[in-house]
Amino acid sequence: MTAPAERRGQGAGIALGFAATIFWAFYNVGTAIGRADGFSSADLAMLRFGIAAVLLAPLLLLRHGWREALPLKRILALTVLIGPPFAFLINTGYGIAPLAHAVVISPGVTMLTANALSAFVDGRAVPRQRRIGIVLLVAGLIAIAADQPATPPSGTPAWVGDLCFVASGSLWGLFTWLVGRWRLPAIETTAVVSLSAALCLLPVYLAVFGVPDHPPKAWAVQALYQGVLGGALAIIAFAGCVRRLGAGTAALFPALLPPAAVMLAIPLASQAPGSLQWLGVVLASGGLLVSLDIMRRR
Repeated sequence: MTAPAERRGQGAGIALGFAATIFWAFYNVGTAIGRADGFSSADLAMLRFGIAAVLLAPLLLLRHGWREALPLKRILALTVLIGPPFAFLINTGYGIAPLAHAVVISPGVTMLTANALSAFVDGRAVPRQRRIGIVLLVAGLIAIAADQPATPPSGTPAWVGDLCFVASGSLWGLFTWLVGRWRLPAIETTAVVSLSAALCLLPVYLAVFGVPDHPPKAWAVQALYQGVLGGALAIIAFAGCVRRLGAGTAALFPALLPPAAVMLAIPLASQAPGSLQWLGVVLASGGLLVSLDIMRRR
């Protein structure tokens, strides 16, 4: 690849990373709104995968060559990582812990997991600037974890929700690493995983949970947040970012979620962070900016 072409590829990767961050910010705030409106983890998970599958599955018929990159074993592995287990963990966490915890802990753990796998499994050196950024990110995670409400609104300690975000972030970090390692096509990967997850979840959802009686407008709003933004566009953009920039660098972008989601949450969800949460947001976001600086100079 020539230098101009490489720069264009990096520019496209950065643009996709920022786009994924914006989509995820709306998805995260929308999930918090959905839980507050009475949607269960199962409801939101079904919307996430069902809507994305309906939108993207037809594209599989129009595209060729994806079956070689996505054999059944890979599809099953990716479905386990970012399918129903991921959705249930993160949606459950939203019902327990504050939004500011979610948008720092989950993407922060994603960044740590993907970079650790790249370093220890693939043997890729982590640049000094990125190491500094990771230290700042960890400091932000500690600040967020220290902010535990004295009287949790849900009745469950906030740290239980934090553990859900740690687990979901670890799953997404492993997914990020595998997409880069296997060099998977963005749209096809998202479509296949969404379809697989929807087919696995639908019979369980109908048999065990059932469809609740929410207003049609609420269903439509959550379909937009969960299926269109979170389930389809965000994953397509992020997978494209991983393919162009590599797993380690792409995993930095979710750390932009804290300032984006917190700012959106103030007008949309009426959630204002406390001082410790703001400190965690600033530290985590600073860690991302420090880490990305080295990418622009390399």
